[in-house]
Amino acid sequence: MRIKIVSALVLLTSAIAVNAQTNLSFQLKRDTSPAYGGENIAQADFNRDGKPDMVYTGGTNYTDVTLRLGNGDGTFQGPSRIGIADSAQILDIVAADFDNDGIQDVAVLCIGGTFDVFFGIGDGTFAAPVSVATSASPRSIAVGDFNGDHLLDVVIGDIAGNIEIFNNVSSRSFILQNTIAIEANTDVISVGAGDFDHSGIQNIAAMTIGNPAGSGTYVLWNDGHENFRKAVLTPFTSPAGLTIADLNQDGMADILLSYSCGTQDTIKGNNSTCQGVIAFYGQGQQKLFERTLVMSDGVQASSRVLGVDVNGDGIGDLVAGNTTTGAQSGLFVWLGHPDGSYEQTPAQFIATTDSVGPPAAGDFNRDGMMDFVADMPGSAQTQIFLNATDRAPCSTSQIDPTVTVCAPVDNTYLPGPTVRVQANAYDTRQVTALQLYTNGTLTYSQPVSSFDQSFPLNNGANFLVVKAWDYTGLNFRSERHINVYSGTPEPVCPAALGTANMCLPSGATSGSTVHILANGYTPVVPTSAQLYIDGHLTMTDDGCIPNGGCVGGTSFIDAYVSMPAGSHDLVFKLWDANGNVYTAERNVTVQ
Repeated sequence: MRIKIVSALVLLTSAIAVNAQTNLSFQLKRDTSPAYGGENIAQADFNRDGKPDMVYTGGTNYTDVTLRLGNGDGTFQGPSRIGIADSAQILDIVAADFDNDGIQDVAVLCIGGTFDVFFGIGDGTFAAPVSVATSASPRSIAVGDFNGDHLLDVVIGDIAGNIEIFNNVSSRSFILQNTIAIEANTDVISVGAGDFDHSGIQNIAAMTIGNPAGSGTYVLWNDGHENFRKAVLTPFTSPAGLTIADLNQDGMADILLSYSCGTQDTIKGNNSTCQGVIAFYGQGQQKLFERTLVMSDGVQASSRVLGVDVNGDGIGDLVAGNTTTGAQSGLFVWLGHPDGSYEQTPAQFIATTDSVGPPAAGDFNRDGMMDFVADMPGSAQTQIFLNATDRAPCSTSQIDPTVTVCAPVDNTYLPGPTVRVQANAYDTRQVTALQLYTNGTLTYSQPVSSFDQSFPLNNGANFLVVKAWDYTGLNFRSERHINVYSGTPEPVCPAALGTANMCLPSGATSGSTVHILANGYTPVVPTSAQLYIDGHLTMTDDGCIPNGGCVGGTSFIDAYVSMPAGSHDLVFKLWDANGNVYTAERNVTVQ
């Protein structure tokens, strides 16, 4: 059959003011496959098929470690348990290659006093865990190479206010190398590792919680031989979480701190529905620069805030899985600006009336844009947020000096055999050259301050470095890790706030089914996505339990449908928890 589009019309039954601050859009998908009690998620390619997977913790005893293999289109295969933790409830999970065999492994942290490492086989299965006892009851985990032997070590924050460093010896054994006192009478609730000054040495950041005087954040500067110098960053009344990201694209890791801020406090304050985010930017020579990024009223502080480029403009954005007042939960995005400031009111993608755990980022449909998944603790649900944003125009960072890489977005997947690279440099001194290194080889070098070109790359993992030079001889850089594959990205359908949109069908070859894709963006939980063909209800995806709560929402329909020759009326309807309905209609002719 052949499809001919006759006309297209988008109707809105309930008028909602479009949020002018953002062009963001996501397709929300409620996935009911995970086991009960999911708490934490990590993502990586565990079976080496070039498609991102996710692994999460939970289960009826809170000790299961469960894998969901990705299909590369934003969907996942059914859950398979890769193992059971050695001790009581799992607190956190990380994915990393501990033995340098090119296969991703999994480490989980258990409240009973151990961390367990499951070494990957490479086909999505794992060996029995190696269990390592911690000195005190642990609270947080991170990984980094702290002694320069090219093996990832483990850092643990414990209930006694200490940092415990376990060296990775012979690639599959871990021994306690060092215990560093951070603050007495506190829990080290969050740790992170990164090269904060581009010295090639991994340092440690830590967040504690205790009495008000004992809650705060710290950095441990490493001399390369695991001798650490502790420095205080800032105290908090109500700390929430810590993450590591290169937010300003200067090749140095930055420290992101989230906390609960009160309306009566000007900077840091009491626990309330106010989300605060502070960044400590790496500056070189064991120096950090502090800047308050966000103070958003009406948002409950998340345990983690991610720093990623959501809209593809080359500027880092902030992302959290949050709970607002009125038990409306979902994904919250604060867009970044070229001058280093951030929107103070987040774009909100409300998915559930249940709680939402910390999100994990990954390009799950391999379209070059960052997606997110989050568990909903207490229910058998995972919420998937597929990024349907129309890529924003390329920006230029106004931070001196900076290389802004608009494309590709870091840690995404792109179809080969060539990949487009867009980059520009900002410097108060004259920029004399831009260079591109692909996997350590100089690929491009010209006396320009910007370029937009495509370069051939092999399938698999690739490491890109764009380096700029100015007339003083100063050089500065931005790095990208991407995966190249053979294939076509899955289409997505953008929708503005308070609207519905039908993006497909746009055509079909003779004898094929018709691909129908529609999406909407509601201000509260979407409760039912419906497809009507010629007035008949053909498909329904409900996000609410009858006589129960809205445990998770689906905002789109993505289906392949056979239709006979002739004219057909397609109608997409999306309902929300307030009873509003958003409608998109398209008339097609099948020939």
